[in-house]
Amino acid sequence: MNKPIIKKNWLYRNWLWLLPITLIFTCLLLFFSLTGNAAFRYGSVYLDQTLVTNAFIKAKEHKTVTQKLGELSPVDFFQLLEGEVQYSNNNTSIEVTVGIKGTKGRGKMDIVAHKNNQQWEYDVINVRIKKPEKELIKILP
Repeated sequence: MNKPIIKKNWLYRNWLWLLPITLIFTCLLLFFSLTGNAAFRYGSVYLDQTLVTNAFIKAKEHKTVTQKLGELSPVDFFQLLEGEVQYSNNNTSIEVTVGIKGTKGRGKMDIVAHKNNQQWEYDVINVRIKKPEKELIKILP
């Protein structure tokens, strides 16, 4: 006796891969809707590394920063994520806060700069230290 073959519907057959993809897509959509354009702001700072690298070199050469934090290690992408990025003036002015690490401690570097003929000109570079006591070191006025 032959039994009729009943074909299961598409959703029943494919729910194992559809559910995780739907959850991942929903999480990504939620992330970008809550953070606005933050991912693109951080990405643009990471792509234009001369802004942070030149400020980092000035901080590394500063005597007080070296005394308080020790030898500074290079800034990586995750240290960019510790801070904040704020563009203004049609993306020609920027305020960036970057986490920095040294052999003796860690701190934050605040950078205020504007773009002039495709070159970044620094208005302010400060290093903030919380521990052992709060201190602000001005590298550029």
